[in-house]
Amino acid sequence: MMKGILGADRQRNSTELGKEGRLFVLFVAQILGCHLTYVRKVKLNDNFHSIQDVLNEMRPIRYIEHPETKPFVTPFIGKQVDICEAFGFDIPEGCSPEYVVRKTNKGKPGRPRKNKLVVKES
Repeated sequence: MMKGILGADRQRNSTELGKEGRLFVLFVAQILGCHLTYVRKVKLNDNFHSIQDVLNEMRPIRYIEHPETKPFVTPFIGKQVDICEAFGFDIPEGCSPEYVVRKTNKGKPGRPRKNKLVVKES
């Protein structure tokens, strides 16, 4: 795992202290990677083939800030909720699956007609 995913195939360090620090970071990363794999296999019932698939599922979630408005997080949907439950994360307030889109349907989109249709009555 250290040579493949973590990119530790070459140790390019100028000092022994730098090498020890890099190895420590790789060791901690390996522990975290093993824990993520364990949770994925046990709690997510192998719905995802790899940790990369789990990360790809969570990637569309965004933290959005606009001037003069309150920042918000995009809603969690579908498998994202299952992933949060498996890892023990709390879904932020206002991002639950019960979220309702604030879209209004006022008329048809597009350019209005120049001449209104006349319906002939018989």
